[in-house]
Amino acid sequence: MRRTILYFLFLPVLITSCFKEIDTVVQYKTTEEIFTSQRDIYKNVTFFKIYENTTQEVLNKPLGGWDLAFQSAKSGDIVLVNYTVSAKAIKTGRFDFSAVNKSTVNELFNSDEWKFNDPAYSNIKDSVALKDWENKEVYLVNRGSSSVPEEAYYKIQFISKTPETYTFRYAHVESTEVIEKTINRTSSLANVYFSFKENEVVEHEPNINEWEFYFAPYFGWFETLTAGEYSPYNVTGAMINNEGGVRVAQVFDGGIDYKDIDLTMAQSLTYSDWKGGIGSTWKKIPSINNPVYLMDTDKKYVIKLKDGNYYKLRFLDYYLNGKQGYPSFEMLLIN
Repeated sequence: MRRTILYFLFLPVLITSCFKEIDTVVQYKTTEEIFTSQRDIYKNVTFFKIYENTTQEVLNKPLGGWDLAFQSAKSGDIVLVNYTVSAKAIKTGRFDFSAVNKSTVNELFNSDEWKFNDPAYSNIKDSVALKDWENKEVYLVNRGSSSVPEEAYYKIQFISKTPETYTFRYAHVESTEVIEKTINRTSSLANVYFSFKENEVVEHEPNINEWEFYFAPYFGWFETLTAGEYSPYNVTGAMINNEGGVRVAQVFDGGIDYKDIDLTMAQSLTYSDWKGGIGSTWKKIPSINNPVYLMDTDKKYVIKLKDGNYYKLRFLDYYLNGKQGYPSFEMLLIN
């Protein structure tokens, strides 16, 4: 539980370093070996599926391809803004759509009420930026770092929902063209993604049954060096497919070795559907004296899949040929 929250914006640490050269074999290695992602985690959202003897990349997407994500396959009506590009939203206090324009942006530009989505908490409605969208108040959305300034601000108002659809209107804050859209839910996707720029639903994630976790950059809550204090921070990490039945247990006891995590232990652990159960803290924040990301060797994870199998996970490195942002991890079936 967050006890103290510090409202400072930290820039990500982007330090390159001569680091040991690790795996250069492209993808699709058996889980008996180290798996090294070939995608830069700072620039991509990469989805993975776990099999009994292999972990595979199933889809990769660049950042900034969507603006709104609508909860789809499972019950609930959470709507997200794009956390991979630090998008944010704010209530305008207005219910007349035509009354919100560029002057509203200027009025609210420096407000402390702008909210972002930490994907780790995206299955908790009270933690999302658009949590009260059903009251039909007009929101401003800042599309985030992938948008040029003149295309950054849109206004949005939700009109209605049914068990199968969401209906909303939106417009650029300087445009007189108001567009109304209806999003159809589907049981095949955890979320349906919509792009303001494309004015349509866009592909972003695989079928809900075809992935277990993804790597991505995101703007999220990060615990500072003072225990219990959290600040918004640009981080990189892994999110589980909780909607698809993936569950995770954290094994953070430094006295338990990775090799000693067996089936008996796995079956005795408590599993969570928390999307950020893996998250970002498997690596340590670099310091001035040691300006590289080191893995936190105390952090191990056990993943339970919908088929009942258990896998143990640990992260081993964060560099590929000296380049930062390419996680290496070991994923082993526990049997």
